[in-house]
Parts: sequence; C-alpha cells; structure tokens
Amino acid sequence: MSQPKQPPPGVETEPQGDVVPLQEAAARLGKDPRTLIKAITAGQVRGGAMPRPERLRWYVYTSELPPLPGTGPALAVDARQVQDLQAQIVSLQETNRLLIAAQQDLLDAGQAGSDLADRYRAVASRYLDALGQFMTPGHLGDLADA
Repeated sequence: MSQPKQPPPGVETEPQGDVVPLQEAAARLGKDPRTLIKAITAGQVRGGAMPRPERLRWYVYTSELPPLPGTGPALAVDARQVQDLQAQIVSLQETNRLLIAAQQDLLDAGQAGSDLADRYRAVASRYLDALGQFMTPGHLGDLADA
C-alpha cells in the first residue's frame, strides 16, 4: 500500500471547525479551485488538505465564505414574531381608522357657529389631515410619482 499524499509544508491537515469541500468553496467564492488551493497554501484563505492515498482532500473554513442565499440574519426571525408584528400592524391601522372617524364626528359637531366652535373645528381638521397622511400607503412622495 502506498503512502498518503501530503499537503505542502505549512498547510494544516486536520480541520478545527466547520469546513466545506474545495469544490463547494470555489463555487461560493466564484473562483477556480486551483486558485483557491494557491490561496490556502499562501495563507490568504483559511483551509487545509487532508492526506489521502491518491490525492489530497482540500477544504475551506465556512467562516471564509459568504453566507448561502436565504440564510442571512433576516431569516433568523421566527414565525411567531412575524405573526405578532402583523397583529400589531392590523391593530394600529384599526386604531387610526377609529381616530379618523372620531375626528370626522368632531368636525360635524363643530357646525355650531361660535368662535370657539371655529377654532375647535380648525384643530380637528388638522388632526384629520395628519391621520389621513399616516394611513396613506407608502409615503406622500409616492403619490407625486403616480
């Protein structure tokens, strides 16, 4: 039986953490596997090669690679948190609808004709405008583009 192939001097031979095979690492980095071997040998990329009888098994540490699509931190939120946030949004929208309706009632009641009624009506009108803007989908700048 022949001796296993050995990596170049200075290249580690036993992984000390999470690793991926050379081919996968090369694909994720968009590099040729031979370029990646040179980078590992030069110490530019953390990785190594496990001795084998016929050829080396090269590997790269996962910390050296970009995250896989769909595994970023945004997906770390669980479904329960999403449902809670959706419920809060629905609740806030309903609250604002009720406030808009109440302000409209106040505007209608301000028809009395006195000076106090005119001031009260002006304030209620401003509140109605503010609530209406809050309930507009997106933001007001979107309306100008339409």
